[in-house]
Amino acid sequence: MCSRARERYAADRRSRWRRRRKRHAQLPNLIIVGGLKCGTTSIHHYLGLHPEIQMSKPKELNFFVEELNWDLGLDWYASRFDDRFAVRGESSPHYTNLPRFDGAAERIKQNCPDARLLYMVRDPIKRILSHWVHATGAGYETGELVEVLSRPDSQYMNRSKYWMQLQPYLERFGRDQIAIVTQEELQTEREETMRRAFAFAGVDETFTSEQFDREWEKSSAKEGDKYQLMEKLVKLPGLRSLDRNFDRLPESMRWLVEKVVHDPDKPPAPKPKLPDDLFETIRSRFTEDVAELQKFAGREFAGWHDYS
Repeated sequence: MCSRARERYAADRRSRWRRRRKRHAQLPNLIIVGGLKCGTTSIHHYLGLHPEIQMSKPKELNFFVEELNWDLGLDWYASRFDDRFAVRGESSPHYTNLPRFDGAAERIKQNCPDARLLYMVRDPIKRILSHWVHATGAGYETGELVEVLSRPDSQYMNRSKYWMQLQPYLERFGRDQIAIVTQEELQTEREETMRRAFAFAGVDETFTSEQFDREWEKSSAKEGDKYQLMEKLVKLPGLRSLDRNFDRLPESMRWLVEKVVHDPDKPPAPKPKLPDDLFETIRSRFTEDVAELQKFAGREFAGWHDYS
């Protein structure tokens, strides 16, 4: 997954023209910092529907991760955005991928000190299982579920420790610059959740769109033959450019592909069931983290397991 995040901009690295600052280029002032499998793709698209907001294409620039795209330079990054929009944003879940990638918060602070940061979260165990389905479906994970998820320091555990992942940002940004949105809220209270997101971004919060009904990258596809075939095909040399440039296609064309590959009308994919003892072990690992996150957000998160 990480190699693809870097390879996506291989052509930009080879081209001086692509790395030059363009007219109307401007740094973003809204950054979705994560988390993985928490609805970032959907909210990225919903935000981009607002006439005052420009969301980046591709969605995941991963610029502030030194190991991924930091080497492309600030001019390249600024050129992903247009200063004719009041709000310019991007979404990169690797910005909350400690301990694998460190330093993103500091780089964002140095270059976009006034940016508003939106952190998408989800019930930690549900996120872990969705992450597992994605990783196994795409061929990134080949281990046994019980063995891998028993490890307290695995990537699955760490990326669900939202309060831990948020610490570098809390050390550098004002708390009023950070907002928490849960995937559950986005699914069940979409209009109200988007009103809050628009207000946080500083644009007209009354905006709405019939396209709010669209759900992007639903997990129903991850175990399906079409998705797994596509994952294999885009790794072939002749089709890698298609994978790198898919996010740059017009929204209408992307949605046609989305309906074929992810089949958004299907119910969510069934998640693997954890043995009861492992479930309790994992649940206990998130007691303090969830409590602190809910305290910061000022509300309990509906639809989450009891982590108290």
